[in-house]
Amino acid sequence: MAPERRRDHLIATALQIYSDRSPQEVSVDDIVEAADVSRALFYRYFTNIRDLHVTALSKVVDELLVELTLPSSGDFRADLRTALERFLEFAETYAASYTALLRSGSTIATSGTSTLVERVRTHVVDQLREHLGLDEAAPALERTLRGWVAVVETTLLSWLEDRDMTDEQLESWLTDQLFAMVSTTARHDSTTARKLRLFLGTG
Repeated sequence: MAPERRRDHLIATALQIYSDRSPQEVSVDDIVEAADVSRALFYRYFTNIRDLHVTALSKVVDELLVELTLPSSGDFRADLRTALERFLEFAETYAASYTALLRSGSTIATSGTSTLVERVRTHVVDQLREHLGLDEAAPALERTLRGWVAVVETTLLSWLEDRDMTDEQLESWLTDQLFAMVSTTARHDSTTARKLRLFLGTG
């Protein structure tokens, strides 16, 4: 097997394991056993298990950013629901990894994983701003969009544990949350109201 394919095989093996177990519970021995390779080969491609964690999760985030690119049907609410549907599918597929990545104090939390999380947050805010027709958001609106992303993250963490709502109910609830948060910000911030008068149905 070519070197690049061996490396990809180790990453794919890690991601397969992560679908059932948190990365913090996975060791080098778990990886090499599942991949049917030697420890020496593992260390030829990765410095340590954290190096593999960040590399594997980077691949997942790259795929997620593609999925979280909002379609442009002209119906913002429908497009947002579609993006949330994709996000939920991702969170369910990589539930253990997603939870470990976001939870404060996770043993796999590093500057590398923190950067991955921030990449997703920034991408989502940029997508929302673009679909709202804004080159840049007023400070109050920017905080609102980032606040909504935090709501989504926190809600998904608890939902993955409790599953007390259907996917469709959760998508609808989170969509309504964004509209409610933006509308509230507009009532308190004239710049936001002016920029989003069509979105808010007031222009």
